[in-house]
Amino acid sequence: MDDEPQMRDMIRMGLMEHEVLLASNGVDALLMAARHKPDLIVLDVKMPGMDGFETCRRLRQDSELQDIPVIFATSQDTLSDKLEGFDAGADDYVVKPFDLTELQLRIRAVLRRVKPQQTEMILKVGEITLNLLSREATNAKGTVVLTPTEFSLLEYMMRRPGVLLPTSQLLEEVWDYPPGVGDPALVRMHIRNLREKLEEDPSNPKIIQTVGRQGYTIRG
Repeated sequence: MDDEPQMRDMIRMGLMEHEVLLASNGVDALLMAARHKPDLIVLDVKMPGMDGFETCRRLRQDSELQDIPVIFATSQDTLSDKLEGFDAGADDYVVKPFDLTELQLRIRAVLRRVKPQQTEMILKVGEITLNLLSREATNAKGTVVLTPTEFSLLEYMMRRPGVLLPTSQLLEEVWDYPPGVGDPALVRMHIRNLREKLEEDPSNPKIIQTVGRQGYTIRG
């Protein structure tokens, strides 16, 4: 979804291996998503009427659409913009101008990590349970709604309870970035969101813990 025809055409040409549907505003994007149930949505932020952040929030509030991965591709490049994007439910955030190869790689990485690759279908750490088949998360209070990337990050950590997971490792294994590539803030934002959804007191986390400046671990 982008309101600039040239950008829409460029993305369509760059993603010829996929079936691409185009929308010029948030309302049309939501209607198309409901009708076609795409595998992934690429959103701009600045749009006429409903902006990309609100479009993403509405996707996450719709039980039929909330599991569709979302990547922001936008010129809005401040930290507060990125925070708002991830708070709205984004799985990744690419800043314009970008190389189409980068967008292709981001799309492939997101699509890979939303598909369960293990035979084990239920993970449990403490009061948190993940069903990898239905892609549902639950804790003591009931069902927890996670974005696809939040789910993948939590799954990766729950497979390694008590293990120190450096930020660089999470970027490589969950986001599929090459070594030394990727913004640590991406991990921090998703960890913060997971704590908001899972912890009784997110400011004093007991489940997902920070280990100095080294990384994170999950405990039951």
